[in-house]
Amino acid sequence: MGNIDQLKQAGIIPANASLSQADQDVINSLTSNEVAALISIKGKLTADFIQRNFSGGAAPANKPSLGIVF
Repeated sequence: MGNIDQLKQAGIIPANASLSQADQDVINSLTSNEVAALISIKGKLTADFIQRNFSGGAAPANKPSLGIVF
């Protein structure tokens, strides 16, 4: 499974996200350790924490937050 599919499966990238070729290239350049770290971090931080601290406020319950900035 590629990086994009792994990150979609983990809920880091929304399933319906439209990624530019540049975005795809960056994501696909991540090492397996980097992908695993992103998945681990997301699993340890609650959705509420991410919304409050990275997306500028709470998102509606049915909308994923896309605000994680690295």
